[in-house]
Amino acid sequence: MTEEKAKEPYQQALAIKINDKNDFATFELGSNVVTVELLKKAVLSFNNEFYFVCGPHGSGKTHLLEALYQLDSSIKENSFFLDMNTAKNLGSFVLDINLPKLTILDNVDVIAGDDEFELALFALFNRWYDKREGTLIVTSSESFDKIPFNKVDLNTRMSSGIALSLDYLSEKDCISALKKRAEQRGLNFPDKTISFLVRHCNHDMRSLVALLDRLEKAQLEQNRELTIPFVKMVLSIE
Repeated sequence: MTEEKAKEPYQQALAIKINDKNDFATFELGSNVVTVELLKKAVLSFNNEFYFVCGPHGSGKTHLLEALYQLDSSIKENSFFLDMNTAKNLGSFVLDINLPKLTILDNVDVIAGDDEFELALFALFNRWYDKREGTLIVTSSESFDKIPFNKVDLNTRMSSGIALSLDYLSEKDCISALKKRAEQRGLNFPDKTISFLVRHCNHDMRSLVALLDRLEKAQLEQNRELTIPFVKMVLSIE
């Protein structure tokens, strides 16, 4: 690697893209205020701490991390963001990096059982622990003691950080979050239709956003308004 190449931000060097629509303008806090505010302060100050964030699928972990990454322009220049689902398609070499001021690893539990990735993740943790410089944030859908790593020392590493949780949104908060998403896309999504959709579906923002994608596509194709009967028809809700 040339000296000029080495100076490139990690994200650009590996061509790993972030969803720039996942910012705090569309993130609904719900009952997660303490977790979010603590992480905001951490990334803005690049404090020398490790944070383990646990939350069920669809609770907004990836949205939160991508929003943190985009919180300030100075963060992007000194950070590395990696979803371990993406890492599995690239290879364990992506974890063999000199750690910047902020390292964010999303969904670390998905590499459990893969010895090569577990060793690479363990080595990354050891590099951070040796110096304890910069902020390290990881997320998981399982608590640190429940992740089925073959290398149990990884469970110990996970338990050594500041443990935070991210919870599902309430029905009211889901309605607010979906409304923000619709407004961001320029969709005329009546409040009563949003309320109907949330009441009849899981309070899981990943699933709700996927349904919004389907409705937006159907609306464009059929030139229809997003009424309750139209939503029922598109999503086969009785």
